[in-house]
Amino acid sequence: MVSLGKDIRLSHLVKDDGKTLIVAFDHGLSGITTGIEDISKITEEVVDGGADGLLLSLGSIKKVNHEVTRKASIILTIPYDYKYVKLAAKIGVDGVKTAYFGPVPLNDSVFYRLSQVANEAEQWNLPYIIEVVPADQNGKVIYDIELVKKAARIGAEIGGDIVKTAFVGNVDEYKEIVRSCHVPIVIMGGEKMNEPIDVLKTVKMSVEAGAIGVAIGRNIWEYKEPYKMTKAISMIIHKNFLPDISILV
Repeated sequence: MVSLGKDIRLSHLVKDDGKTLIVAFDHGLSGITTGIEDISKITEEVVDGGADGLLLSLGSIKKVNHEVTRKASIILTIPYDYKYVKLAAKIGVDGVKTAYFGPVPLNDSVFYRLSQVANEAEQWNLPYIIEVVPADQNGKVIYDIELVKKAARIGAEIGGDIVKTAFVGNVDEYKEIVRSCHVPIVIMGGEKMNEPIDVLKTVKMSVEAGAIGVAIGRNIWEYKEPYKMTKAISMIIHKNFLPDISILV
């Protein structure tokens, strides 16, 4: 049963139609800066374009315009350390998020640490977005339907309120992944796609398959006009537009 506090915070992120557009800006934690050099400016652009939520590190939250934090739900990306959940509650964000890229199933140590985060988030009534993505020893994502299905279910079993994972296969195949996961799924964007239409098609397929939305970074803020890409994705998610290049105009 979702607590009142968690339900209120989730309502900031997931809109009345049950869908959400999250823009991920936590890539700076891994050293990626292209497209997000001016975090204040780019977050304003995507929020104006229709972003419902932002994934941010603690350092970026300090630099974001307060007007942005009033318009969009803010989710704090944290390490596998449950103590950061209390920090998230103190600074007033709407939830926390962890990211795991690696072998599936998880090893006992990672499983235990993520479970601690989930338990602490429950204690503080904070929504927990858990990203679980199958990847090889070099961190390269493995786009395998069965592995992604396992990853999504593991995220749900650990206690995530929303699971973020990869999109793989076609609509019917991804429906099986959604059905096997008893909490909502948002898809990651992954590496920057060559053509913007591919981004829009992937968003459309994921929503048709039952995902509640996306949590995309590089495929929005590395696009030449992030505002227009955000707006186009929002129109697909919330207004059921078809993925057509014309909506990027």
